[in-house]
Amino acid sequence: MNKTKRNLFYFFILIIMVAFMYSISYGVAAAQQDTANKLPSAPLPTYKVGTTFIYSNGAWETVTATAPGMVTWTDHRGVISSGSPDFTYRAAKWQSRTRRGTRQYTARNDLLIHKSTSLWPLKRSNAASYSETGIWQRKEEPANSYRANWSCRVEGTERVSVMAGEFDTWKIVCTRYSVPTSSGTTRARETRTWYYSPEIEHYVLMTSSYYYDKPSRRQELLAVLPPYDGIPIVARRKLNKSFQQAMEFKRSGESVSWSAPQAAVSGEIIPKGTFKLADGSYSRRYVQRLNLPDGQRTYYGMAVRDAKGVWGIPRR
Repeated sequence: MNKTKRNLFYFFILIIMVAFMYSISYGVAAAQQDTANKLPSAPLPTYKVGTTFIYSNGAWETVTATAPGMVTWTDHRGVISSGSPDFTYRAAKWQSRTRRGTRQYTARNDLLIHKSTSLWPLKRSNAASYSETGIWQRKEEPANSYRANWSCRVEGTERVSVMAGEFDTWKIVCTRYSVPTSSGTTRARETRTWYYSPEIEHYVLMTSSYYYDKPSRRQELLAVLPPYDGIPIVARRKLNKSFQQAMEFKRSGESVSWSAPQAAVSGEIIPKGTFKLADGSYSRRYVQRLNLPDGQRTYYGMAVRDAKGVWGIPRR
């Protein structure tokens, strides 16, 4: 194993993973305000069925269906949700084993000056405001309803370092407010911040802070997995073998290539920085490129080496 490589442009990177295969600690991402390369205006993300996003707490979600203006997800808890590819909106429809709910979004009627309800395509200083109304219920229980107002803005660009790698991102900040009372009083209840990577077409970091007695959240992207169901078994076997070889034996920046001509699929694995965890095990960032019949795709992630020397991506 080669030594940990540190990027001089970042203050530090601390990776701690606890309870392997069940949870991952929060880690620390170093962000630099407006040091990212100037990003072009970013359109709404487009998601491919089968792609899985794994996060720093071990949670994951997989794209299970797409339609114009709609994405359906299934997560590690078995929750099925669908909604706009604009992730600043919460799911329009969701269902778990015990509960279900719907949400609707409309222009806010408490603003003197009308603002857009969408930030996209992203560019600096874009602003949006909307009202969220929702209904949810547990099985065989009465329905509950609520309403909240949101105000969002694009604050600019930042280059951030997370578990999956380093990315140029758009910084999006949304604040949730309570509905005004009869006296006109309203309160900020929550602020969510996303760092959206056009390269990934997904956010790589999300933080949430609350203005009441609820702990803050931080969720980093740990890895993006390709839609393996679309890759023939023979190609998957070669991919997995090459992945283990690259992560175990190659220096950072060296690649292992593989090919399955009969399936018209090929790719390469490139290990990146190496980190030693608190429990003594090792983790490595990597870049995985796949050449598929419909084009090349790149996937980023971080893997952990277990006691048997096998490299894998921890998730719930």
